Amino acid sequence: MKRLVAILLAVLLIISLAGCSIGTDGTKLNGDASSTEATEAPKVDINKYSKDFNGMQDYLKELKLISKKDSDKTVMQAELIGAKQGVRYKVDATNSVEFYEFDITATPDEAEKVLSAFSNDKTYKVLGIEDVKGVVSDSGKYVMLYSATSTYNYSEIIEEFVKF
Repeated sequence: MKRLVAILLAVLLIISLAGCSIGTDGTKLNGDASSTEATEAPKVDINKYSKDFNGMQDYLKELKLISKKDSDKTVMQAELIGAKQGVRYKVDATNSVEFYEFDITATPDEAEKVLSAFSNDKTYKVLGIEDVKGVVSDSGKYVMLYSATSTYNYSEIIEEFVKF
């Protein structure tokens, strides 16, 4: 009899804990009424952004694909890979993405290696870091770098990034 009562109490405890974490609409509660809004992609007109390095960043921020917080942005030493400028943004708590601008009219040797490697959809060793994946934008001026070993799905960021 004691065993039956213990099992029933355990089942009731599990049901009550599960019930507390789900809202009335079936979404998980996190203390934020906008939790369902975050999953919907905002409607953003790409034509209102300048087709330059800053415009690309502003566009991706507006789409909520990269962080808008200044504290989540790091200016990179782009010249080490032959780029004019570069930045890193957090995309979530553990993953980040880097963007670099290259002068395609005068690409030095290191820049040519980087652009060539990522144009052919390869991983590349950048500054001693293995398994770096990259994508070149349609204009050929920008490169997006991310970890090839990450489980984060970068496809939406890539899809929007290549438009620049």
